[in-house]
Amino acid sequence: MKKITGIAVLCLALLGCSSEHSENRSLYLKTDMQSSVSGQNGVTAPAENFLKKENSRNFILYALRPLPGKKYSSELERKFTAVTMYIDLSPGTVSRTADISGEINYYDNERYENARLVGDSVKKIPIAKQTISLKLNKPVSIELPHHIHYSIMLTDSQL
Repeated sequence: MKKITGIAVLCLALLGCSSEHSENRSLYLKTDMQSSVSGQNGVTAPAENFLKKENSRNFILYALRPLPGKKYSSELERKFTAVTMYIDLSPGTVSRTADISGEINYYDNERYENARLVGDSVKKIPIAKQTISLKLNKPVSIELPHHIHYSIMLTDSQL
């Protein structure tokens, strides 16, 4: 009887240790962007990469290429679109706040030099800064100008 009680206590102690370990799990920021005429473009990266730091900016660049066969509602939708989103996360384990801002650039041609997008944009549209609350595995959707849909989620899975 003492052996069974000892084993039960040991199992409970190990369960406690494993749940404590899960609090220290790695978190990821999963983002997706898509316009009404482009395919989906997404990025998943460690959330720690986007922690707010003084004198620095964390950003993701999304390339939105217009797909053939789509209905274009404006001349801008026919252009190559590059969206830069600036993301600053607060620290936390289950929920965090994120300051998000950015810029939408429309280009006549998609051209790169040394793996860097170059050329003059035809039109720039700033995305005003907004603060959003992120809770674990709950996506937040934001509608950007010109029917661009942006989704951001704090997750514990890389996939």
